[in-house]
Amino acid sequence: MKDSYGRSIHYLRVSLTDRCNLRCVYCMPADIQFAPPSHLLQVDELVRLVRVAASTGFERVRLTGGEPTIHPHLIEIVSGISNLPGIREIAMTTNALQLEKLAAPLAKAGVKRVNISIDTLDAERFSKITRIGKLDQVWCGILAAERVGLTPIKLNAVIVRGYNEDDMVDLARLTIDHAWNMRFIEMMPLGSIADFQIDSVVPVAEMKLRIESTRRA
Repeated sequence: MKDSYGRSIHYLRVSLTDRCNLRCVYCMPADIQFAPPSHLLQVDELVRLVRVAASTGFERVRLTGGEPTIHPHLIEIVSGISNLPGIREIAMTTNALQLEKLAAPLAKAGVKRVNISIDTLDAERFSKITRIGKLDQVWCGILAAERVGLTPIKLNAVIVRGYNEDDMVDLARLTIDHAWNMRFIEMMPLGSIADFQIDSVVPVAEMKLRIESTRRA
């Protein structure tokens, strides 16, 4: 597969569900209606979709959501995909709330690495941003992923003005003591909460300046 610029396309992102066990302020309203389960692809349909993609040259798959770890058949899906001819790597993007118990089964089923969302190291701020999340669960999930070899671990932080712009330096410091990659993401105004998001955007240039200024100091 090649795009209009002649570049090879071999990386497929598969959203397993629209549901999530968090309600992050930059992502969705506190109250949201999700699609009925019957409207989503079933396990055999998901595996068949990836099989077709693999036959056209796709080699890498990333499982996303919503939050993929809340899918009731996640391990079955990973196992099915990992056994497909041509698939060389399965990765996953997750908020890590369920990762402490799922890291080992996921690694055994075929997941190679994970991207994990963590927007702050302050438990109170984390609860405010996610509305219902607990930071210690995320931290335990990160360590569990590292123990079973789901590496390199990439940590993602969406920076929201008024919530966590002061946390960037502490998050960046994680890479000093750990072999983790820290990535800061500029918020994209989307959907019904776009007005809130526009007012809360922290530009990438400002993020870089904050971190670099601290390093120089």
